[in-house]
Amino acid sequence: MVAVPVSVDHLAFPTRDLEATDTFYAKVMGAKLVHAESGYSPSWKCDYLLITYALTDGTRLSFFDWPADTGPYPDDPQMPDDVFHIGLRCSSTRDVVAWQNHLFQHKVLYHNEDDGVSRRLFLRDPNGIRFKIFASETAKSRDDHEGRAREIYNEWRKITDR
Repeated sequence: MVAVPVSVDHLAFPTRDLEATDTFYAKVMGAKLVHAESGYSPSWKCDYLLITYALTDGTRLSFFDWPADTGPYPDDPQMPDDVFHIGLRCSSTRDVVAWQNHLFQHKVLYHNEDDGVSRRLFLRDPNGIRFKIFASETAKSRDDHEGRAREIYNEWRKITDR
């Protein structure tokens, strides 16, 4: 059985220095801060900030910041498993379930998260690279809100005093 198609949607990493990350990607790399969101993560049991930059070719690089992050990484056992990852998008929840069945048939270990709104699968390749498979009819770039992204970023900096 062949799995349904996926496409790379984004790459996600933690940031230890939010200001240096912003300076590097916005000023050095010429990327645009196109998305920011903050909230509470039940799986991490803390608040977080997610910021996303768009490179000139449209590639999305996302970075997580949260007060509980004291590292080091990537081997830190306290590091939430879903921070470092490559996001693979398929078009429907049914496709995510098909991927879950496909992974099961191939005896690939995965972690399933379902918050009642969306289902996400996390798995590692043989090299330890983590992937997230999720459903979305459109790329995350459709969620971009450049004007509001900088406001959310600045609000987070004030709250966390960083």
